[in-house]
Amino acid sequence: MSVASRQVPSVPVRTSAATWNTIIDLLTPPGASARADLAAVTSTVAMLIAEEYTGEAPIVVMPVVGDRMRIYTLHGAAAVEGEDPAALATWPLAEFGWRISLPCGVDDLDEVRTALRPYPHFEVRDVSEGIATTSAVPQQGASGRVVIDYAELERS
Repeated sequence: MSVASRQVPSVPVRTSAATWNTIIDLLTPPGASARADLAAVTSTVAMLIAEEYTGEAPIVVMPVVGDRMRIYTLHGAAAVEGEDPAALATWPLAEFGWRISLPCGVDDLDEVRTALRPYPHFEVRDVSEGIATTSAVPQQGASGRVVIDYAELERS
């Protein structure tokens, strides 16, 4: 499994809620059942985007099939200079069973966890902590080789 990364311009280019809607459009086709789940958490995720937690640490999309996605938001001058992300080759949330991990500041962690409790596809993590993985072994591509996302390594 490899990791794809995208950057989505946010405030002041678009509101934090509009940023989340742009991310929804990136992850799902129109009419997909996953869109309702994503739309249901708009206010909570918009708050995380407005607080710029998603600029510090990525929204991590873990599909059932395909590449894991890291989505960062751009803010301020970086958002103004940034471009909307390129479309993905596939829809990561096409198959049921996907998960999304959202970064959050420690002061808001309990409230956000409570708000997201009814939505099992979503988890929230402390923005200062790394992303938990289920395996200590490096992920490998279909050919058995380790896949390195050089664009993610070069990201500042």
